[in-house]
Amino acid sequence: MFIRLVLGVSVVLLVTALPASAHMVSADADLRVAQTIAGAELTVVIRRTPEVPGPLYVDLVAYQPVSDLTIDVSVAASAGTVRLHRERPGTYPVVLHVRNTGPHELLLKTSAESSVLPFEVRIPRPAAWETVVYGGFGAAGLLVAAALVAGAMSRRPIALALGGFGVVAIVVAATIAVVSPQLGAETRDPGRPNAQGFLSVTPAQPRAGDEVTIRFDIVDGSTGRPVNDLAVHHDALAHLVITSQDGEFFRHVHPLRTSDGRLETRLVADRPGRYLAYLEIERVDAGGQLVSGGFDVAGSGQAASTRAVSWKFPAGRPVTVEVDVGAEGVQSWLGMAGHMITRDDAGTFAGHVHENSMSSTSDGTVAEHGPKLRFTTSFPRPGRYFAWVQYVKDFRIVTVPHVIEVVS
Repeated sequence: MFIRLVLGVSVVLLVTALPASAHMVSADADLRVAQTIAGAELTVVIRRTPEVPGPLYVDLVAYQPVSDLTIDVSVAASAGTVRLHRERPGTYPVVLHVRNTGPHELLLKTSAESSVLPFEVRIPRPAAWETVVYGGFGAAGLLVAAALVAGAMSRRPIALALGGFGVVAIVVAATIAVVSPQLGAETRDPGRPNAQGFLSVTPAQPRAGDEVTIRFDIVDGSTGRPVNDLAVHHDALAHLVITSQDGEFFRHVHPLRTSDGRLETRLVADRPGRYLAYLEIERVDAGGQLVSGGFDVAGSGQAASTRAVSWKFPAGRPVTVEVDVGAEGVQSWLGMAGHMITRDDAGTFAGHVHENSMSSTSDGTVAEHGPKLRFTTSFPRPGRYFAWVQYVKDFRIVTVPHVIEVVS
């Protein structure tokens, strides 16, 4: 009877301990970071590194329109070159080498622009306590098996002793499995202070048709020092939306990190008037933040928009916007099947909504989706709103503008 009790306790402890140990095994995923460089919209994919020293596989995924462009890619002393070809979207691979684990910086450089992407190389290795846990469970299994054999041979004292040692081994291993991850866990910072952004443009007084460099300097709200802890969120270090006040100009780009706390992008402002810029960022161990600014572009007047209203919704209530994209085969972009960016007429409200029913294929690149994208959101106040729906097909970013009337 006692032997059965020992074996029963052993089985229960073994079964209840296994799920906890399963959470200790993980593999680092690929890092995907969107970049807008030299007019090209790219997703930089830094693949998992199996060992160090060893190869570092990097893919540049180019979206239409693609122009002939040479991009130098490097990590420390290891360098390579990627040449994009006109009208040939898709993946361009390059192989670099890393010598050790820890923090690294991937440098992207064209003839006119450069970007520095921080990343960390991690090679998963079992902790010492994991070795003890697995060894303990293994020893317990052998002891329990030996106890069964001894019991079958009518050697009760030996069976009892082996079973008892097995229970002790399981209890010790299970205790270490539960306690050790908490004891060794890194203390998480409860959050970061707010970040503040300072917008500047070059030239300082641009005219319609000029190429404009838009620069955000991001500083910590408590120290005033440059923010150097931006987290990759939705496959980018930052999402920058720039629209003209009248809603006729729209760009959703991913600025380059040129130095600590500094993000830059270039574009051609093709119409005069007031421009509004909204920068979405996220700091490590903190939530998302939105910083904004504006600048003026000189030039002769443009005709006012006569775009018809696409939808009419009540203020303050959840609504679902449905967009027909024509057929299946929408590709995942920035981790989503679709994006809808909204802004009120005055520019005081800006929203960014993701498609809410995406289902990806096994490689995570193409969504089994279509022909309709659905976005659920709400509009805080009555008035006129602009909306831009974006999705990707055949490596081409499609942007569809809409006007929304929101009533009380």
